[in-house]
Amino acid sequence: MKLFLTGGSGFLGRNFIKYLSRDKQITINALARSSISDEYILNACNDVEDGRKRVRIIRGSINDEAAVREGLNEADVVVHMAAVVQPWGYFTEFEKVNIQGTSQLLSIISTLPKKPRFIYISSFTALLSNHYSKDALPDWAPYSKSKCLAENLVLKSTYSNVIILRLGWLWGNDDNVLLPKLKNLSKNPLWLFTPECWELSILHVTNACEAIFLSCFHQFETNQVEENKVYEIEDSEGKIKVEDFMEFYVGAVSNANPPRPFTIRPPKWLIWGSITFIEWIPFLGYGKRWMFDGCNRESLLCLFQDFRLYSDNAKKELGYVGHVSREQGIQELKRMYLNE
Repeated sequence: MKLFLTGGSGFLGRNFIKYLSRDKQITINALARSSISDEYILNACNDVEDGRKRVRIIRGSINDEAAVREGLNEADVVVHMAAVVQPWGYFTEFEKVNIQGTSQLLSIISTLPKKPRFIYISSFTALLSNHYSKDALPDWAPYSKSKCLAENLVLKSTYSNVIILRLGWLWGNDDNVLLPKLKNLSKNPLWLFTPECWELSILHVTNACEAIFLSCFHQFETNQVEENKVYEIEDSEGKIKVEDFMEFYVGAVSNANPPRPFTIRPPKWLIWGSITFIEWIPFLGYGKRWMFDGCNRESLLCLFQDFRLYSDNAKKELGYVGHVSREQGIQELKRMYLNE
């Protein structure tokens, strides 16, 4: 089987390449923007020399049509996870990669004589449309808005051999996205004033890889996917409070657990109103170019509103289990960061 992988140098991409290294029959065309991305991708293979044989680097971005066409050549499956991932910035920056890049990829696939399965890696943040109408999604939540619109674009596509995986909060080894932000947030005095929030659907990165792997092979021999499928993926233990997640995740990579919020907490409207006011001060550029980790409206939105996922359909139809338990993930992190 040949895969075309976008976003292979990212946190999830590197772990997925490592996950695939157990199957020597799979070859990968991996889109990479730079020589640094090349090394991330190749070093993700357990055997770098073997990886160079099975992984072919395609130089270019998701918006580079020639590079995308080269990567799609003879591909059986496309796993599209390339995205701008950060909780601040201008929507136009996210739109170019997350929406326009996805649109172009689907358009090119539709012209191919051999049409691959298309697996789109979405996010719990795509549920933004549960809280705002699709024609009024806020620009101050650029990542969530872009994932919501990109997912909707994929769902509306006439191309039917599509699986969408809506992933929970990713955590685990080699996390250079969420973990650094949570570590900084745990040191911020504002963390102590965090209001009561909705529970989170978290997902160990290896469990995410399991779901992607299963999607690659699901009914693949008969190539019968009757309609675009959306599967929500979370860890088998289910939901968790944000303070408990902070305690085990940040605590696993440090010598001390982070403090927990005060017992008596301020109301959500007060925190939301304060951050909204600060973001409206033009010369600060707050929420556009800089921010305190976890202290802007998009980050708060993911806590203050219901973004919970339910993986029942994935378990029933894909055979998803979520083999890595929370405790196993914690012990893995401790061995890596604390040399236990």
